[in-house]
Order: sequence, then C-alpha cells, then structure tokens
Amino acid sequence: MKSGCTTTDRHSYGLLTAATCAAIGTLIPVIAHQIGAIDHLPDPPGTFFASDRITDSKAAHPLGIPDGILGVGSYGATLGLVMMAQSSPAAQSVLALKLAGDGALAGFNVVRQIVSFRKVCSWCTATALCTAVMLYAGRRVIAEEIGMARAWR
Repeated sequence: MKSGCTTTDRHSYGLLTAATCAAIGTLIPVIAHQIGAIDHLPDPPGTFFASDRITDSKAAHPLGIPDGILGVGSYGATLGLVMMAQSSPAAQSVLALKLAGDGALAGFNVVRQIVSFRKVCSWCTATALCTAVMLYAGRRVIAEEIGMARAWR
C-alpha cells in the first residue's frame, strides 16, 4: 500500500469523507426522535415508509440503546479511520474492514425492516444509500486489502 495519497486517492477520500458525514447527518433526526426531542420523523409520501414505528421498535434499541446513537458512534469511527488512512497503511487496512462491516450492517438493517415491518425507515434508507456511496468511494482501499489477503495464502 502507498503511504501517501495521489490526486485520484484524494478525490476518493473526499467522496468517502462526504458520504460518511452525510450518513451521520441522516442519523441526527433519528436520534432526536429516539430520545424524545422530536415527536415525528417526516417521511416521503406513500405507504412504504414508517420511520416513527421502526425507530421506536425494540429492534431499534439493541441492549436498550437507540440504534441512531450507536450508528453515529460507528460512522464517527469510520470517519476517523478515513482521516488516518490517508497517511497510514495500517489505518487503510482497518478502514477496508470497517467499510465492509458498515456495508453489511446497513444492508442487513434495510432487509430486516422490509422483512419485519413490510416498510422501511426513510432516514435509515438514506443512511444505507450513503453507506453504498462509502463503499463505492472506498473500493480501492477494499480491493487492495483483498489483494494483500490473497498474497498471504
């Protein structure tokens, strides 16, 4: 892995930073609702969305903790890794794993909502879309890590 960033890398890291910050931003209203600071999360028109019901559910409070708070902590850790990975090969390795985990959890959450509620939280779906952009932006870091793992075989 490289220890410095090329121009292309800087663009990828810029998109990764923006998408991670956007993911955090989509979770702020969810937290506000989950802690009672706002009564209602607005949804787009249609019957496919049920943000209030989903974010108030037991599933959205693992161990009694609002998942919005856990999500902000997790994406905050990802953001820290993005900042460190631009100059640290070790942080790049951890970032690749963290991005894979973020993607897996975001995908699981959307599928769980569809299966359990037959609806989705629009705010959580926005977080998942931001996570997809994060994976796209971090694809080089992930590919390099996979290549290094194959080299160890």
